[in-house]
Amino acid sequence: MRPLAARSLLEPAPSFAGARPVRAACKLVPVFRSSFPRRQQGRRLRRAAARCAAAIVTGALAATAATAGATALAGLVALVTGGLVLDARRWMRLAARSGVGARSEAQVRRVLGGLEAEGWRLRHSLVWGGRGDIDSLAIASNGIAYAIETKSRTFDARQLARARDTAVWLRRRRRRWCRVGVFPVLCVARARGLEAVEAGVLVVSLDRLVPALRASAGTSPRPRFLAT
Repeated sequence: MRPLAARSLLEPAPSFAGARPVRAACKLVPVFRSSFPRRQQGRRLRRAAARCAAAIVTGALAATAATAGATALAGLVALVTGGLVLDARRWMRLAARSGVGARSEAQVRRVLGGLEAEGWRLRHSLVWGGRGDIDSLAIASNGIAYAIETKSRTFDARQLARARDTAVWLRRRRRRWCRVGVFPVLCVARARGLEAVEAGVLVVSLDRLVPALRASAGTSPRPRFLAT
């Protein structure tokens, strides 16, 4: 992975995804949808449970065969049982990895939630034309949209390319949401103090996500004495 070249993002993000004037505001209706890694975790846990159940059955068959004196059959079934146990452990490890990703996305959702009071509109877990889903979409009060991809610790060129692809897809297929333009963002949830541009993607840590979005969109929170 190449080192990030630090760059201030006080100026608006580059308009590689296109830009058009805002004609009318589009209301986004909040719809609860669990994140892709959370759904993936559930599928992997179910597969692990199925392997465990099968291992219990084949283990009992192996014991029965051994008791009946069919040692060759018992040994064969025992091998199958061992394979099922190993496969169950593999699915458990994969489910744990999905759980880490799900927690990272939940953290990003919570942090972004504070922007709604400033007129931002949010959507999460959007279905798109590629694998998985678009983790989050944040649309500023001035219509500028940000397609946010979440990673827990590290990323590489593939994740950067995916972030760009989601922004392009939104610009082409969801024009009613993103009339001013869509800009790709990759949030590294467990990093700190990270704010840079890499291959046309705004890369930020969780603690810098909201300030970076505000600076890029040219928005700022309302003073407290005007909030009431």
